[in-house]
Amino acid sequence: MAGTSKTEIKCEKCGKVFEAVVIDHVDLHEDPELIKRVRTGKVNRVQCPKCKKVMYLNRSLVVNFDLDSLIVLYDPEATSKARRDEIMRRYQSIISFNEILEEIGQDTEFRIISDLAELKKVVDKYVKAHS
Repeated sequence: MAGTSKTEIKCEKCGKVFEAVVIDHVDLHEDPELIKRVRTGKVNRVQCPKCKKVMYLNRSLVVNFDLDSLIVLYDPEATSKARRDEIMRRYQSIISFNEILEEIGQDTEFRIISDLAELKKVVDKYVKAHS
């Protein structure tokens, strides 16, 4: 099941602020129905309760390609080397927290992608290999 959280959204059309549930993490093996939405960047679709405007949020998403031992952080804002280095430092800090996480980190590739076309290629390769 996809990992979700609540976030505050401001409608692009009418300006209403509302709370919406968004997807933070997807495991493509457990959530194959989300593959198309990940490929198109339309994972986080929200609708304003006031004016009914549909919006697709441009936010980061962790995608677990479990069968390939790959975790991808798709972050459209991670275009600079400094931003990517900071993300990698945080990842290293998390996996060094304990022995189990460290072992998982050694066996799993972690990749940062900021370009949707690149994410689509990785998803397509995964789908081709595992369908």
